[in-house]
Amino acid sequence: VTTDLTHNSSTVELEAALQTKGLASSTVMARGYQRLPYEERSRILTSILVATSNKQDPSATAMFQECLASVQRTFARLVQALRSKQIASEDLRAKEMANVCVVMYGGIARASEADDNDRLAQFITPALTELSGLMSYYADDLSVCEQLLRLFRDFTEQFVIMLDKEQSTILFNASAELLKSYSAQHCASRVVKKVSSEAALEEEQEYSDILCAIQLLIHLGTKDFIDICSIEGGVDSSQVTDIIFFGLQQVIPLMTQGLLQFPTLCSHYFSLVGFMMDTYPDKVCVLPYELFDALMESLLFGMSQVDTVVAKSCLQGIAGIVKEHLKNDTLSDHLASHPDIFDKCSSRLLKEVVFQPAVWDRLETAGMAVLPLAAVNIQRFGAVVNSLTQQVPIEQQPRVQSAFQTLLQAEMLSKVSSGGYEGRMNRLRFKKDFEVFVKEIHSFLVIK
Repeated sequence: VTTDLTHNSSTVELEAALQTKGLASSTVMARGYQRLPYEERSRILTSILVATSNKQDPSATAMFQECLASVQRTFARLVQALRSKQIASEDLRAKEMANVCVVMYGGIARASEADDNDRLAQFITPALTELSGLMSYYADDLSVCEQLLRLFRDFTEQFVIMLDKEQSTILFNASAELLKSYSAQHCASRVVKKVSSEAALEEEQEYSDILCAIQLLIHLGTKDFIDICSIEGGVDSSQVTDIIFFGLQQVIPLMTQGLLQFPTLCSHYFSLVGFMMDTYPDKVCVLPYELFDALMESLLFGMSQVDTVVAKSCLQGIAGIVKEHLKNDTLSDHLASHPDIFDKCSSRLLKEVVFQPAVWDRLETAGMAVLPLAAVNIQRFGAVVNSLTQQVPIEQQPRVQSAFQTLLQAEMLSKVSSGGYEGRMNRLRFKKDFEVFVKEIHSFLVIK
């Protein structure tokens, strides 16, 4: 009864809504419910749905169905009003109603503990397209925008495993449109300000919408989902990776170095990127150059982070891209116009990781990134080494050169792309040699 009542609804509207249900005597109680924050109303709805989900109880089932129908009717009226332009999207009442609808759908999405919860998936899925369409109206309103992202994130997390092929396609398409509208608005409008360490946590919370977008992509790309959808009649796994990469392209421009300084955002972003880089480096290599460059910059930034998990994920991502190019020449187009892509990676990897004390807790992954970078073009890698050597005291330069010459043997570099036993033995040999190299370098040199 009170689903479509916002905080701004008048007493007359409240009484009219109650009278249509023959509940005129419940005005005081309904007014108290109406005044609750929308999030609290959402939690109440979640509890009611779980409590009335027993299909063997007719009265409980009736209440369960009526709760869903009430939310559906309210949302349908809003969509119709916006489509027919009976109300402008910027109207305060329209914004309030949009916020109520999205939050209440979120309450339904979080009721996954209900019995036979596939009923909830069947109820929400047809509405996803219209719900994502709200982002085109309210991407600039963070109150609605974040609730939309949270709704899609929670629904995907709770129900993605049980969706069939048709339902999954609806979710993919709706998520793509949602992220596209969201990114178009926020790529240019969000500015990250430097704050003190005391204010860092509070500042990070201001970007929880970006975190929701990243978590949505992580849930869409879970391995369990890909495995289940690979069976006959399911969604092809390529459809899953396509939506993840499309979403990643929308998120990458948002992930500035300022945002990557926030621990939670940083760890979730690199969790997503690390998985995609390690599993589908071929798709990363064919991203438009601007996006590819932004992605590489974020990896180069992350490889020297204090968080070892983040750093290793970034180093593995860099190694995956370089090895993919070694095997299939996938970066040839980018290298034709930007020949220094690997030079920049090599220089920063050596200077910011290998020559720094932080290398010890990421030694193996750093070595596995150095190996393909050297193998992809030993002449250009040698030029990078020579440039860095010029920055050390002249009496130490011969030792640096000698250490690199010992490490980078032609036979070893030629087998970087080898698989099977030979490739494994080559990597194990380089791992040992790289540890000796780092110990030698650090015995007399640390570049600041």
